[in-house]
Amino acid sequence: MVNLKRRRVKTYVDVLSEIILSNEPTRDLAIRLIESKLKSEGLEPFRGASKPEDIYEKELISLYIIATRGLGIKEDYPNIISKVFSEEVKYETAINILNSNMSKEEIRKNILELFNGSLDSSYIARILRFAVTLYYLNFEDYRYVINVIRRFYEVFPEHEDTIRRFTKFFIAIKLSEDIASGSIRNRIEKEIRKQLISLETGVPKSTPSDEYVAKIAKVVYDIPQKVINSILLSKEA
Repeated sequence: MVNLKRRRVKTYVDVLSEIILSNEPTRDLAIRLIESKLKSEGLEPFRGASKPEDIYEKELISLYIIATRGLGIKEDYPNIISKVFSEEVKYETAINILNSNMSKEEIRKNILELFNGSLDSSYIARILRFAVTLYYLNFEDYRYVINVIRRFYEVFPEHEDTIRRFTKFFIAIKLSEDIASGSIRNRIEKEIRKQLISLETGVPKSTPSDEYVAKIAKVVYDIPQKVINSILLSKEA
């Protein structure tokens, strides 16, 4: 698990180095570089069970987080932030608004203004992805993501389907991490943990299937198939 995450982070850093050295840093360049670098390293992008066409564009969230939280380039290279990561700045701002002490009405108003008055499912998914990626890359803890999900659901209940979908993804990430670390060792522990996390999110019907968790466990954490079979799929190795 750790090695796979470390390899992803190293790839993100390598891409950022090329962007910094580029005479013409652009969003398109960053997307092409992250796709090329991940593929050359034999790495899947940070993703769920499916692999949408825009997944490498979504990986700019990972790049931005490493750039700002890990490498601290925000002040040193403001032109790169403005030219490459303008959208990711919005997602981060939206999360900061969600985590503020504003009322639900004020949060809704400010986030809608940030996206020119219209917040569709695509933006919702990216904002939630930002929070989950912060957790995956060890810049925020479990409780942080739970709070973001709960707050989002309270403020934008009309986007319940999108919020539920990403909640399932986060639960799968958390379960996979716990399986990889050894804190979940059998199906009973897995099921108890899964139900408890789902309850904590406050989002109805957000419990992911074991088959879905198994896909995340393999793609994101490269957990051995033998372990996946015994804890998630009730199969013998």
